[in-house]
Amino acid sequence: MALVLENINLVVQKTYPDSRWPGVAENLRALWKHMQSLRNPDLKIKMFSGLASADVVVSDAACKVFALFIKKPTASTTDAWFKASNHATAAAANGDFTTFLVGTAGGGREYCPTYNDGLPFGTGCTVGCHTTVNGNTKSAAADAATGFVIVGAP
Repeated sequence: MALVLENINLVVQKTYPDSRWPGVAENLRALWKHMQSLRNPDLKIKMFSGLASADVVVSDAACKVFALFIKKPTASTTDAWFKASNHATAAAANGDFTTFLVGTAGGGREYCPTYNDGLPFGTGCTVGCHTTVNGNTKSAAADAATGFVIVGAP
């Protein structure tokens, strides 16, 4: 299946409600500035939540990941690992991109790594949240991340 993209301006608008922390806002601002130098390519934003019950397919075709916005639930006290996998249907036990979401005193934290030239995923991109760094047991709903992924054409 082909990657369906939309105008970058629509993607930028959809990120505003979620970019409240200064670090997140600055990372995204720098990404948008860089995208201007690339003539504002079309992108896709995929929101995710509920990673406790199922993985979320961001793209089932080759793509480049430009940004991942990850937010740990405020009340969470249990560790979790957010994973993005180079796969069209499942987040692998050993993700291609993995972020540790600390539990104790870590709830409510926001992360937004960006890749100005895109992190290539040749098969697709699927995200999930697991209880261990190298396992595939889903995190509990109270500990699973929410957020979005921004992808573009490979």
